[in-house]
Amino acid sequence: MNNILYRWLIVLKKPGNQLWLVPAYWAVCAVAFAFVSRLLGDMIGADSLPNIERDTLDGLLSIVASSMLSVSTFSLSIMVSAFSSAANGATPRAMNLVMADDTTRTAIASFIAAFIYAVISKTALGMEYYGQNGRFILFIGTIVVLVYLIVTLIRWVFTLSQLGSLGNTLQKIAVRTESALDDYYAAPDMGAAWKGRLKEPVRPVYAGEPGYLTHIDMASLQKLAEEHDTYVSVAVRPGKLLMPDTVMACLSAGKGGDEAAEAFAGCFVINQERTYEQDPQWGLNVLSEAAQRTLSPGINDPGTAIGVIVMVLRLLTKPHPERRPAQYDRISIIAADADQWVPQTFLPIARDGAGAAEVGLTMQKVLAGIAANSQDPHIAASANDTAQATLKRFRQVLDFEDDGEQLAQRHRELFGRKPE
Repeated sequence: MNNILYRWLIVLKKPGNQLWLVPAYWAVCAVAFAFVSRLLGDMIGADSLPNIERDTLDGLLSIVASSMLSVSTFSLSIMVSAFSSAANGATPRAMNLVMADDTTRTAIASFIAAFIYAVISKTALGMEYYGQNGRFILFIGTIVVLVYLIVTLIRWVFTLSQLGSLGNTLQKIAVRTESALDDYYAAPDMGAAWKGRLKEPVRPVYAGEPGYLTHIDMASLQKLAEEHDTYVSVAVRPGKLLMPDTVMACLSAGKGGDEAAEAFAGCFVINQERTYEQDPQWGLNVLSEAAQRTLSPGINDPGTAIGVIVMVLRLLTKPHPERRPAQYDRISIIAADADQWVPQTFLPIARDGAGAAEVGLTMQKVLAGIAANSQDPHIAASANDTAQATLKRFRQVLDFEDDGEQLAQRHRELFGRKPE
């Protein structure tokens, strides 16, 4: 039951679903207020509140309904354009982050909810649903809605100046990647505390379907392990591409048979696309893709690629958060392949940007900075190796000999060694 709720929460948090869930929720609240206004009025003494003429309230609601319909249509078109801009300017993998923009969702939800509220209230007003008290409460509510809409419109105009732009999209990717990295360093083992070995006979838990592992419900795994008196050794991390016969975990001898293994398998969420939450490498990959796109011959924007490289430097050298205590004493998990984060991020950029000397020079300096300042020894060591590998590629591709020599000199200065 718990893992079903966990899966539903993941689905509801998906940006694509939030786009319609938030407006739907606000619309229900708006309709409820339109009808509750009469109930509130009936609870107060008859005609004890100021009298608001029906024509005055009707005209006010007509303005809200007509204007919000136009603004909602315009905002939706702008939002679709922003999605397209983010996909074409940075990478299609960034579109979900633009969808997840809180200001955008709030603005769209506000405009749609205000339109529905005005239509319902105007209809009820025409049917003489409200008395004197109800009209006054509805009038006050409409004024509050108008003030809120004005504030939302101002914020929305500011958001429109940035929504979908390359810089704003890259910043959103960096923020989500930073959050995933913080979560990883706060709990590198995802809360798993058990360090023992499984007792025979060991039962494997298979994926059963192909796709990317996106989430592991550690709390449900712990609960199931306690119920079946077993221990769980998790053999995969979020971000791994699974096949139907991939072993995701192994269980020690305990209660239950195949049904128990199926229950444990339900704690692993498999999708067709990777996500940011439990997969720090994915955010770095998306930043790398954005840099690669700017280095394509059709765009030829090495400056943006350099900006992305510097973003990665900040992400991989920032101080680690305080570690959270491990809490799952029946679960162990394989270590993350943090030593692959740097090469998987920088080698594709070096491949596509090997003809731009300025990209190579910045990359050497950034990799030296990561090697010297990263608190993760695996990342520091891989930065040294990646610097050597990227230098080879740049020297092989650069046409102008002096550019290659300058790059080699920079490498010697930063790493104190001769390039191989």
